[in-house]
Amino acid sequence: MFSVIGQALFFFLPSYVGNAMPVFLNQLEWFEGLKKPIDAGVQLGGNDLFGKTKTWRGLLGGAAAGMLIAGVQVGLYVWVPSVRDWFLFPYDSFSVLWLGFLLGLGEGLGDLLKSFFKRRLGKKSSAPFFPFDQMSFLGALALGSLYYIPSFEHIVVIVVFSLFIPVIANIVAYKLGWKDVWY
Repeated sequence: MFSVIGQALFFFLPSYVGNAMPVFLNQLEWFEGLKKPIDAGVQLGGNDLFGKTKTWRGLLGGAAAGMLIAGVQVGLYVWVPSVRDWFLFPYDSFSVLWLGFLLGLGEGLGDLLKSFFKRRLGKKSSAPFFPFDQMSFLGALALGSLYYIPSFEHIVVIVVFSLFIPVIANIVAYKLGWKDVWY
């Protein structure tokens, strides 16, 4: 049987991919027309609402990526019965795409909320904001719970691992030259 850790991380994979998608899309220079700040330059207290790096491309790209990963998971569930222990519930309906969408979108909205508070504190978008930089996953967990609520033990695994996975992903992106900072 697939472990609780593996199940939790596999369940949350659409969120993790959604988190990485803005950097990936920026690197590929895809969907340039959506590379517009969500806050449209609106300021509050002399600072941007979210910042210039929080774009529609990143938010929508993360949601679409989450949906795509959920689609792959549905395919695995339906066509590869031997991997069904990986899943927290039956992924036998394309309605699961909404879960992927919610996890990807929730990740982006969690990042927006973090950026909102970061700007209120006068921090620049590239400045570290530990541990809050690693907590955008809480938005994914909250929004995803509209579709499915994992068990308490799965939530604990998601919370613990989600504090480290973004850091590792950022270091990899930095080493690949996709980001200017490692955090």
